[in-house]
Amino acid sequence: ETRVQVLKEPDRDPTSQSWMWVQASGPPDRKVVLFDYTSSRAQEVPLCLLESYRGYVMTDDYAGYNALA
Repeated sequence: ETRVQVLKEPDRDPTSQSWMWVQASGPPDRKVVLFDYTSSRAQEVPLCLLESYRGYVMTDDYAGYNALA
């Protein structure tokens, strides 16, 4: 996830933080990159984005990822 700031988002303060979540997969010759935008970094977000994924996830030490274990 990467922090982004959207200046003119409806019903949100211009200084509020949002998040861009990036997932990459696919065979070497047909890579796929998915971008998901959310207004939250809460643990429910990675749980939802990765609910059917089975494998390894490399993350930082953010506690929100603990729910994936």
